[in-house]
Order: sequence, then structure tokens, then C-alpha cells
Amino acid sequence: MTHLHWMKTYVGDEAAATVHLSRDEFGGYELLRRYYWQNGCLPNDDERLARIARATPDEWKKLRPVIEILFDNGWRDARLDEERAKAEKSHADRVKAGRKGGKTKQSLSTARAKLKQPEPEPEPEPYSASDTAPTDWALEERGIGRGSLRRFAAPPSVVEGRNFLIGHNVPSDRLDRCLRMLMDGNLTAYDIEEWSSIRGVA
Repeated sequence: MTHLHWMKTYVGDEAAATVHLSRDEFGGYELLRRYYWQNGCLPNDDERLARIARATPDEWKKLRPVIEILFDNGWRDARLDEERAKAEKSHADRVKAGRKGGKTKQSLSTARAKLKQPEPEPEPEPYSASDTAPTDWALEERGIGRGSLRRFAAPPSVVEGRNFLIGHNVPSDRLDRCLRMLMDGNLTAYDIEEWSSIRGVA
């Protein structure tokens, strides 16, 4: 099972049960246990068991008698079965709680949406070619205070848009981003206000 990402290890018990194993025997045993944990059983087939234990057929003939006695009949493991059942239940409980929580959040957001009226889209600030030249133009004087979300209309060309931004002292490192926003009709007065009030910024 892909959702059984980890399995509990009883270090003391398992150390006592495997202290007599060689390195290869212990490695084969652990590989079989991990497969068991993910799949809930082991195949009763020597060729497949050897592959799971990463052993050659000859190596498996030597490993099998030592490893097999650590499992119950039919390559079962009662403790792993018990721990898998607990993990499955815990996973199912989390999924159920998550679905319940998701429905609650969805119902709350739906209720809020019904109560809240949609806000009108702000009108784009008219684009003017005269705005492309640096002046003492200030947004406040045109009635566009800080925090305004009015957008500038897209200029006729990229060149005019770039000149418009340069004329309002948008720094070169922000020029491309602001130009894309301006051409898409998404640039607001707030986006360039801080640069417009500073003359001579590159």
C-alpha cells in the first residue's frame, strides 16, 4: 500500500530474534519484511522470494531455512499483520476527518460567497501619450491616492508603454515586469506611484 509509508520497529524484540543471523541473512529478512508491510503478504514462490531478498537462487537455498523460521506458516507474520491493521485504520480515520473538514470549509466559503456581493471592477486609468514624458505629475493631484486599484489602459505599442514607464522613473530592474503588466492592462497607479515621485531614478 502506497499510503503505508513507515512501519513500527520494536528494536529490542527484533534484535533478540535476529541476533543469530549473518549480515546476508538479516538483510534478506528485512527486505522480505518490508515487502510484506507494503503488500500484506509474501509470495509462496522461491524464485520471487529470492528476488525480493535480492539473492541468487543458490544464495536463497542457503538463506531460506534460516529466514523461514522467523515467519509463521505460509510466510505470515502476526505482528506485522496487527501493525498493518492499526496503520490502515489510522489512515482511514485521517482520510475521513480530512473529507469532513473539507466539506465544512467548503460550506462556510459558499455561505460567505452568498452573503458577499461582488465588487465592481475598477475602471482602467486612461492611457495618454502625453504621460510618456517626465513631468512633475503626481498621482495624488489626479485624484489617485495610495492604495488605488485603478488600472492603466494598455498602450498602443510596447515602445509607447516602455516610454511611459521610463517617463515615470520605473527602475530598470522592474521595467520588464511593469511593462508586461501595463500591456496586459493590469498595471495600477499604486504599482508605479513610488517611482513617479522620484526624479532621475534609472
